[in-house]
Amino acid sequence: MTDYEIEMELEAALEALPKENPPVNLSDWNSGSDYKEKLASVVKLGKKSDLFDYQYFFPDCIKKDLAHKLGFSDEAYENSFFAPVSQSTLSIVTLAIFLKKHNQKVGIVEPVYFSVQSCVDDIGIPYRLFSDYMENINSTFDVEELLQSDCIAFWFTSPVNSCSIYFKERVTKGIQKLLDAGKIVILDESLCVNGYELSRVFGVQENLLYIYSPHKALGLQGIKFSYVVCHTKYYDDINNLEDIYGGSLCYSCQEGARHFVSKNFDDCRDVYTAFWQDNFLKVKNIVKNYDFARISPETFGHYAMIFIRCAVDDASFVEAMKRLMKEKGYFVYPGILQGFDPEKCFCFRINMLLNSNDIENGLKAVLEYIKNTEK
Repeated sequence: MTDYEIEMELEAALEALPKENPPVNLSDWNSGSDYKEKLASVVKLGKKSDLFDYQYFFPDCIKKDLAHKLGFSDEAYENSFFAPVSQSTLSIVTLAIFLKKHNQKVGIVEPVYFSVQSCVDDIGIPYRLFSDYMENINSTFDVEELLQSDCIAFWFTSPVNSCSIYFKERVTKGIQKLLDAGKIVILDESLCVNGYELSRVFGVQENLLYIYSPHKALGLQGIKFSYVVCHTKYYDDINNLEDIYGGSLCYSCQEGARHFVSKNFDDCRDVYTAFWQDNFLKVKNIVKNYDFARISPETFGHYAMIFIRCAVDDASFVEAMKRLMKEKGYFVYPGILQGFDPEKCFCFRINMLLNSNDIENGLKAVLEYIKNTEK
């Protein structure tokens, strides 16, 4: 089954069930009610943004503060262009069109956010998928494979999409080799927890472009904004594309930018970290009771992948999830929906910002099904 077929089947099954007490999707992108309530009691907004005029850039008074908070030095700030757009999907579109205009074949290091491949397909950009790294990129990444390819640009996602695994020295050294060889590198850090940005490793370099969306990691989608950061070499390119495809910034983006540079953002990040880490401990304790399942100890963030050793057929798994919806009130999306190749290893995502009781009860229900199927 394709990822689209799987998603549509599960959505149809969900819609057919009573609306009063809907099943919980452990792979969902939204947070649970407990986390929302806890964070809502902490978050404070300034409400100083302009409701009327078109705004294409953030106020000069906070631009340098934004750069510093993202890990850029004063020197890096002076040599870079920060192009704000209202969300990271528009940043992806902007950079995809940038690659098209420069007629660059792009190497996509999977897994990536789902819209990346759709964008390059729709825009007509030649590309090659590098799919061998997935969970173990920090121990298996081979930059020579990328360097010997005919790709001129490379697209990375950090942390690894839906795994919350950050790049270590093997990968960062490889990325620097690509840059030293004159390749264009895009680092999509939209889900990066503030303080762990690769800007702190690479700074600003001529052919390096970043995507940021700081609130996305905290589950604060209503005030998120996105930044494309590049060397001033690409100022005209990115500024024009951002204007054409991104348009003006909405009120919530302006609020988000002011909030990001405030102490309150740090307070929110502390709540976020404590919440997901508490649930991560519960998840690890559950998973260790099933010898066919594993979760990476490198996980640092609220999305985690549970990898399954035994073979799981897509069609039978979808049917099982339909039954679990009805019988237990829980289900998950298989990892193919997050860009993981089921032929290499079956997996599913879990969101650790969901309510703790849902994570515990739901994860046990899913793993018990797989355990009974394996027999």
